[in-house]
Amino acid sequence: MSSISPVFTANLAALALTVACAAIAPAAAAEPGFDGRWSVSATVEDGGCTGPYRYPIVIRAGVVDDDGGSGADASGRVGEDGRIVGSIKSGLASIAVEGQLRASAGSGRWTLAGPIACSGRWTASKAG
Repeated sequence: MSSISPVFTANLAALALTVACAAIAPAAAAEPGFDGRWSVSATVEDGGCTGPYRYPIVIRAGVVDDDGGSGADASGRVGEDGRIVGSIKSGLASIAVEGQLRASAGSGRWTLAGPIACSGRWTASKAG
């Protein structure tokens, strides 16, 4: 495995932020049951990345936000059915995330495109 730059590490950390990101339904329609703090863990399955990565996020009214500041640009929403579709961009790297949240847990896949390409799975658990 190759060494990862700090920008890349920040991007993968921000990936977790997307974990709680975004579905197709508008934020106002998102289930309030998804709101709260979430702990996300992302593991690498393919490519030149290392891991696992852990990251805290918060969901408010179906919108995902960083729970500590990562310097990355995350976008996306949690749909009424818990479906997540989102992205995180930082520098040349772009991470696409998709998956499914349930009342207190979730999982899905992520893909990083940029200077180092890799992909993997993420899991999330609701902390509060």
